[in-house]
Amino acid sequence: MSSIDPPKLKYRYNPEPRLSANQLAEYLKASPPRRKQIVKAAKFPKTVVVAQYKGARDALAKFMCDSARDQKILLTAVEALTEREAKTSATDWVKDDARRSIEAISAFQKNANAMGVPKLDCKPIVSGQPLLHISGVDVSVSMDATIHRLGKDGSNLVGGVIFLLSKADEASAKARAERCRVSAVLAYLFAKEHLSYLGTADPKLCYSFDVMAGRAVQAPTAHKTLIDHMNDSCEEVVLRWKEMAPPDDYDGPAWK
Repeated sequence: MSSIDPPKLKYRYNPEPRLSANQLAEYLKASPPRRKQIVKAAKFPKTVVVAQYKGARDALAKFMCDSARDQKILLTAVEALTEREAKTSATDWVKDDARRSIEAISAFQKNANAMGVPKLDCKPIVSGQPLLHISGVDVSVSMDATIHRLGKDGSNLVGGVIFLLSKADEASAKARAERCRVSAVLAYLFAKEHLSYLGTADPKLCYSFDVMAGRAVQAPTAHKTLIDHMNDSCEEVVLRWKEMAPPDDYDGPAWK
């Protein structure tokens, strides 16, 4: 007797407050209606969400963590993405993602020196990164590599980099710059909370790379006000979370 697979659900349910780094960055500057939408999308996320730019992200991280900064790493990635796009079985989404990833790698190659990549000592970040806890909200940061240097006293200092890979015209310049700044500060908080075994967290080693714009944004040394804003926003998210009802077409697990 053949079995029939149960229909796939459109939604999942997160019982405890959690946000991605991008969601938190947007929440900080969002209007009240948009904030509600962000919380609803985080509490009842759609099941079919495929990460874009994975081919580019993996290649750029591998390149930055290679001591020789071998260009073959990037060239090999572009060849693989080109083949992926050319497959007859490739969907429109796969083709578009391959093209965007190739564009991101090309932009990185063009702007690597301007972003200060040659000066950075990077190492691979372990998979399965722990969440960052901010005022009752679990925030997924997903750093792409750690950054290291020795302090003047010989002590180990550590930071990290987060890649922003979406096209530069997909958001206003002001909103994009703020997103980069928030991501860089989140990299610092992550290093401070989870990377102390590698050294002392240093904001000067914490970056967000706006790859398509060719810009490296360093975490500001004076970051207290922004962190306070994050804490206040996360406290608000916790309150909204308890009362947030699902979308009208919700078909996920039981919720409360």
